[in-house]
Amino acid sequence: MVQWRAPKDDGGTPITNYVVEKKDVKKPWEPWSVVSSSGTSTKAKVSRLEKGREYIVRVRAENKIGIGAGLESPPTIAKHMFNPPGPPGFPECSDITENAVTIEWALPDYDGGSPISGYVIERREMTGKWIRVNKTPVLDLRYRVSGLFEGNSYEFRVFAENIAGISEPSLTSDPIKATRAITKPGPPGNLKLKDWSKSYADICWTKPTRDGGSPILGYVVEAQKSGTAQWDRINKDLIKICAYRVPGLIEGLEYRIRIRATNKVGDSEPRELPETILAKDILVPPEIVVDVSCRDSVTVRAGQIISLITRVKGRPDPEITWTKDARALSRDKRTEINNNYPLCELIINDVVRSDYGKYAISAKNSSGQAQATILVNVLDTPGACQNLKVAYVTKKSSHPLSRQIPLSVETSKPAPTSCWSKGGKYFKPSDLVQIETTATSSTLSVKYAGRKDSGEYTITASNPFGVKEETVKVKVLDVPSAPGPIECSGVSSEKVTLTWTAPTEDGGDNIKVEIPVMGRPRPTVSWQKDGAPLKLTQRTNVELSPATTIITINECNRTDSGVYSMTAKNIVGSVTDNITVKVHDIPGAPKGPVKIVEISRTYCIFSWETPENDGGVPINNYAVEIRDTTLVWTNVVSGNEYIFRVMAVNKYGLENPEVTAISKDSMVVMWQAPKYDGGTPIINYVIERKDKSALRWIKCNIRKVKDLQFKATGLVPGHEYEFRISAENAAGVSVPSVPTLFYKATDALYKPGAPCNPRVIDTTRSSITVAWNKPVYNGVTNKAVTLTWDPPVNDGGVKVKNYIVEKRESTRKAYATVNANCHSTTFTVDHLLEGCNYYFRVLAENEYGIGLPIETVEAVKVSEKPQPPGKIILKDVTKNSVTLSWEKPEHDGGSRVGCYVVEIQPK
Repeated sequence: MVQWRAPKDDGGTPITNYVVEKKDVKKPWEPWSVVSSSGTSTKAKVSRLEKGREYIVRVRAENKIGIGAGLESPPTIAKHMFNPPGPPGFPECSDITENAVTIEWALPDYDGGSPISGYVIERREMTGKWIRVNKTPVLDLRYRVSGLFEGNSYEFRVFAENIAGISEPSLTSDPIKATRAITKPGPPGNLKLKDWSKSYADICWTKPTRDGGSPILGYVVEAQKSGTAQWDRINKDLIKICAYRVPGLIEGLEYRIRIRATNKVGDSEPRELPETILAKDILVPPEIVVDVSCRDSVTVRAGQIISLITRVKGRPDPEITWTKDARALSRDKRTEINNNYPLCELIINDVVRSDYGKYAISAKNSSGQAQATILVNVLDTPGACQNLKVAYVTKKSSHPLSRQIPLSVETSKPAPTSCWSKGGKYFKPSDLVQIETTATSSTLSVKYAGRKDSGEYTITASNPFGVKEETVKVKVLDVPSAPGPIECSGVSSEKVTLTWTAPTEDGGDNIKVEIPVMGRPRPTVSWQKDGAPLKLTQRTNVELSPATTIITINECNRTDSGVYSMTAKNIVGSVTDNITVKVHDIPGAPKGPVKIVEISRTYCIFSWETPENDGGVPINNYAVEIRDTTLVWTNVVSGNEYIFRVMAVNKYGLENPEVTAISKDSMVVMWQAPKYDGGTPIINYVIERKDKSALRWIKCNIRKVKDLQFKATGLVPGHEYEFRISAENAAGVSVPSVPTLFYKATDALYKPGAPCNPRVIDTTRSSITVAWNKPVYNGVTNKAVTLTWDPPVNDGGVKVKNYIVEKRESTRKAYATVNANCHSTTFTVDHLLEGCNYYFRVLAENEYGIGLPIETVEAVKVSEKPQPPGKIILKDVTKNSVTLSWEKPEHDGGSRVGCYVVEIQPK
């Protein structure tokens, strides 16, 4: 506020008004700022000043002739007429709880010339930042601070505030810790008498409603005899649970009982039992109630648990005795007897057939006795087959196969049935097969047995509660077939060398080579293999008769290949004959090391040498596999580290299987039959799979597979699998094939939709520039369609905030909204009906509304690729044509098969 006096000279005409102006001293270059220019008052209020700055005020008088000379004030600093108050007194903390505290402080010593309008309180955790506690100034000299965290330590400070501003902070309070105030707990609740006798009383209660801010440590029980005023503590240690048996009562006396709760501060007020207790026995005769699960009878399977549950009442507690078939039972490794009155239980673990019978429980006390019985029946699978015998027979034997194969079966309830099978095919009585079955044995007889009857015979005994099997190998012996063509060489007047091939059928026994040896005196015979003396073992035997020498090698393997020499010698001279033996087998490992010839980011060329052991037959091909350093066989990825291995394959190994028709939970494995069937037809193929993250191979097929393909189901989506195949004939299961590569269980990808909106954006004399939009959909599965699109060229001048995705079936006209708030330019529409045709459209939306839609040009059919056709059959084969027929695929992929493609591959 500024004041001045009117000028002595008004210029001969009255003053019309005064012009008041201000100017910042530190900004002399700025022009004068007009504060007011109307009115004839000699005082004015100068506003819009900046606190702490220095200003000059100028006043000029004005009449109708003009504005006179100015009058300037001395430089003046803009400041309030009052000062902020001094800091409040030292804050003190009281009434501390786990989440609040009360703060008190004194008035400031100086109020700055203006009354205190309120106080501001701040808190901080130790070494933390200061945080204001109250939103509006506090008018009182105390404040309750809430919102604290239990267990944390805090400090507080206070500010005073008046019209001039806020004071400096007070001194910081002493640190406090937010914890509950600890007091004695409240008394226990609901004290009741549960049971009593002449020597004890059972009581129970509930926890106190108030623990005093500290956990209850336990309880104290006190008793008072009738006629006395003294309360005696009964328990030495604190009782942890809300129940207690008061011991040491004297028969005939009356007692009063009370209980206290205890925390770390002390004992609570007592809670007294409403009634007095007279120490005497309650006499109740025993009573046994069998649990509903055990009434009448109990039936269990062998190996399970028998649990006989009863509830026994009686006072005093009766003695419990369990018997079985009138013989007392006691505790042992399998038998448990639990008597937790009123619950009494008999438990027998790992039940066997001998545990069936009549069980009885008896309860006896001074008031009487009671008894209850329970019948127990134990069911079991048939017993193990007994006395299974096999005799070797020959083709010309007059006896049937094994004559008789008796099988003794341990009786069970119900009596089992039995059946015979071979190679998965069950026998039925006929002229050549006889089956005799009694309650305890089963006999199979095969007449005129031949080599084809060799194999594994299985007897299966079953009842409704289980199945038992026993298998025996039967081998029919016969004379071997004729050897191959005999070739003569090295003919002289004294000897001739004969060579021939081994017989195709060995008759089921080991091949024996018999060489006539004659001479006088009788020559001695010695055998050598590859120039070294032949070592006789359990597999290799040499027999010598007066006219022949016989060498026998059982269970031949590749190491038995070589040149065997027989030398006959006497005093007249010696003669040597050689026999070349070849044993065919799978080849050995290729000869290393593997040499890297060329390597790049995506491929590697390497070489190796042929194996030293080719298995006796030419190598057909090599199987090459790789794995990375995580020991998982996989495909090549740039930047990874790999180890390679090479395996040779000949005709005794399976061709590598192939994997087709891959989906997220199944794959179809295809393979070729082995070129060598071991002399007997293939009866089954064993398909195995292994997860990339697993260590064990898992068998895929439960039933026998004779086709050259198999659909492996039950795969985990996203996991990678490899497969291998083994062939099985009557002699057993072959070595597994080379595993396939790893294949990921995922639905097949499909061709994308057609690109949208093709357009020419530029042309020259020699070129045209074409642009287009992404396809509306980029992939279809049997349940979902993935849509993609580009943002609109014209966004309406406002950013597009979301897209609306809609769909309709081709048979309908109305669209249904799938997603009204899509924020990206791609979206997967799922839960579609397989085999249906759909149209889709997308609309852009900004804050002013929804734009025009973009729609798929053609309907999209929800389907997947069909599975391969079934078994192919050749008909009407001529020299230049063949007629084919095949079965429909098991699944057409959700869409009718339109046509088939037939391909031919020349040999």
